[in-house]
Amino acid sequence: MNDETKVAASFESLVWDTLSRIEVSDHIDHLPKTKKRPAVAYLPWHKAWMLTKRKFPASTYSHRADITHSDGSVEVEVDVVIANTHGGDTFFTNARLAVMDQWFNAIPNPDARSVNDARQRCLVKALAFAGLGLNLWADGSVIPVGKLSDPISPKQFDELNTLITETETDISKFLEWCEVESLDQLPFERFGSAYNLLRAKKLRVEAAKEAGK
Repeated sequence: MNDETKVAASFESLVWDTLSRIEVSDHIDHLPKTKKRPAVAYLPWHKAWMLTKRKFPASTYSHRADITHSDGSVEVEVDVVIANTHGGDTFFTNARLAVMDQWFNAIPNPDARSVNDARQRCLVKALAFAGLGLNLWADGSVIPVGKLSDPISPKQFDELNTLITETETDISKFLEWCEVESLDQLPFERFGSAYNLLRAKKLRVEAAKEAGK
């Protein structure tokens, strides 16, 4: 695995861990129970996009051409590119969703309003594939899989520890900068900044070695 692949994989992990740990319970709305449908908790599209942009401000999305089937029903499709900064690492996610009525049945020959509603719901589905509120699609739970204050994972610990060794970083000074007593206590929310700091140092060290040849 080359350096670019490692960075991409690390950013994918960052996106998943960040979005899946967001507390969404304060942002959900509910569809009331009916004779044909149980009560449903859902994350409105504008709140889902707000939560995503707060963490990854350079993110964008675009809708593909609608897919019309022989029975007149329609599927919409959306592409989402999640990014911290313009020109930086990106994560791509995509979703398709049928245009449905309030009982989740496909609508033959849907009108523009129904198509637009489906597109926004499809955006939420695509973000769920990246981790945001995914549990709502699974079992109706509003409990996220974790919180940003949780410590880093063993995999993230190993990534940082490897970079510390490769860059010959003074561990005591690094922990002081991170405001923790030991590396395994580093909160998840600090992982990105810690990783980027060490990664930048590694690139500088490699560039200096290359220049000295």
